[in-house]
Amino acid sequence: MFNRSEILRSAWAAYRLARPAMFAAGDETGKRAFLRPFFAKMLRRAWEDAKADARNANAREAARVAEQLRARIRASQADLAARMDPMARSARIVEIRGELRVLDYAPWGVRTAQRRADLGIELQLLEAAGAASQSLAA
Repeated sequence: MFNRSEILRSAWAAYRLARPAMFAAGDETGKRAFLRPFFAKMLRRAWEDAKADARNANAREAARVAEQLRARIRASQADLAARMDPMARSARIVEIRGELRVLDYAPWGVRTAQRRADLGIELQLLEAAGAASQSLAA
C-alpha cells in the first residue's frame, strides 16, 4: 500500500528543513524544542503527497493502458482499411469529409474535438491505404 518509512522520512526531512526558520517558546541557543503540532502538520502533508503520488501512478497506468488500446484499434483500423475494396474506401472517405464539414457548424456547447480527431485518424488511415494500394497496382 504505502511505504510508511518513506512517509515518515519525508516528514522528518520537511520538519528539519522548516524548523530553523521558526522560533518557539523553550528555544535556547544551540537547542531547539520539538514542536509536536508542526511535525504533525508535516506528517499530514507527507501522507497527502503519498496519496497524490499513488493517484497519479494509477492515472499514468490507466493512460498507458488506454494508449495501448488506441494503438491496437488503429492497427485494426489500418488492416480493415487495407482490406476494403477501393469503391467502399472512397465512399467512406467522402462520408468522413462530410462529417468533418458538419462538425464545423456544431453549436458552441457541443465538444467536437475528440470526434474530429477520431475522424481525422480514420481519414488518414483510409488515404494511406488507398495510396498503398495504388502504388501496388502501378
